[in-house]
Amino acid sequence: MRGTPVGMTQGDGDRSGGFDEETTRIVAVSRPAASGSGGPRRPGARRLFGAGLELNAIALMITSGMTALFGLVFWGVAARYPAEEVGRSSALISTAMMLSVVAGLGVGLVFTRFLGSAGPRSRAMVLTGYGGTAVVAAVLGAGFVLFFADDTLFGSVTERAVFPLVVVVLALFALQDWVLIGLQAARWVPIEQLLFSGAKLALVALFAITAMHNGIVLAWAAPAALAVLVISPVLLLRVLPRRVSKDGAVALPTRRALSGLVLGEYATGATSVIVPLFMPLIVVAMLGTEANAYYAIPWLVCEAITVLLWNVSSSFITEASNDVRQQHALIRRAWRLSWLIGAAGTPFLIFGAPLLLSLLGGGYAQEGTTLLRLMGAALPFTVVHSTYVAIARVRQQMGRVVALQTLSAAIVVGLALALVRPLGIDGVGVAYLTAEVILCAITAVPLARIFRAARDRAEPPGPQPQPDPATEPLRAVRVEGRT
Repeated sequence: MRGTPVGMTQGDGDRSGGFDEETTRIVAVSRPAASGSGGPRRPGARRLFGAGLELNAIALMITSGMTALFGLVFWGVAARYPAEEVGRSSALISTAMMLSVVAGLGVGLVFTRFLGSAGPRSRAMVLTGYGGTAVVAAVLGAGFVLFFADDTLFGSVTERAVFPLVVVVLALFALQDWVLIGLQAARWVPIEQLLFSGAKLALVALFAITAMHNGIVLAWAAPAALAVLVISPVLLLRVLPRRVSKDGAVALPTRRALSGLVLGEYATGATSVIVPLFMPLIVVAMLGTEANAYYAIPWLVCEAITVLLWNVSSSFITEASNDVRQQHALIRRAWRLSWLIGAAGTPFLIFGAPLLLSLLGGGYAQEGTTLLRLMGAALPFTVVHSTYVAIARVRQQMGRVVALQTLSAAIVVGLALALVRPLGIDGVGVAYLTAEVILCAITAVPLARIFRAARDRAEPPGPQPQPDPATEPLRAVRVEGRT
């Protein structure tokens, strides 16, 4: 970040968010504040283009909204195919995407947190992440083909052989975005996604006209493969080898510690998959497939808003990891941006639920309004605990993150099993709201302490004696030498 003091030590203090107070204060007054470019600040440009955290968060939000919109258009065009082919292709694409997400769990977040400090080792880190993810994706894809798929999904040996490759391509395509975010270049992600979405729309329209077999799956996978073949070599051969460690970036942990962080992120990601995976199964088993249709739409609507909160958290993790000296200021900015989303999302869902769901039909509004309102009411509590989780990730406190995510999944699934039968799909909303309230109660106090510490750091303890110009350089050298 620009305009931040230099002289912070990197070590255990970084992992807990602490600072060497004396060194920071004394060295800061002995040298001018550093800027990210080595030159003067440009407030006009900053006002025009926005600060890093906000700009990257907005870029990710645009990406999320654009992906959802183009996804709807894609399947609208794909509907020109026979319904049987649309259903088969949809199952293959959704399965491949789910497996690709599982293959890369945690790797992307490691990129966002440590590419800033990896410097010349950035390419090795990315290659290791790519390689490990590709292997896991190939194994998961092959396992699905061998043990779970039947002839209704795959009509030939070639289709079975290609499916694991599709999983690998989608996994690498997703990791590519995480690398861009870790390089603080999230503003390029919407451009990449726009080109990807436009290409797959053009292809599915062409293939639908020609009635090409497997055209829907090919239209989805081919642009992703092209993006990987074009963008990844640029990153690996040109951008990453020229990287230097950022001044103030969070310290790169040892290989053993980094492996532990990856495992922690993987465990966290695995628990976050449990709720969306098991909840439809619970609803179908207890209430039937029609009830699941009424449940699925409110869940997707609320999930779209929580994704916006996750965009803010991702941007915060990247910015704070690239300059821990600005961590407390970034916390306040991320907090304000998250509350802007929560303050808009909660009344929108509570008061607009009937109108929103009525667009799909009277049955959806009648059955799903209460569920959507309950999930909207949970958003303010989500803001609190998601902010704490993001801070814990930056401080490498993965034990706390895993514990909170596991507790959340256990509460939602456990209460849903108990409440869905007597309350219907509204029982899912009660379970979700209860989990968010409990996690908010657990994290509110430590989060308040973090904000109190941020406020104390922002307020100087009192007037400091003016340094003597004749002796100040010697004092700065002596303090830095002791550090």
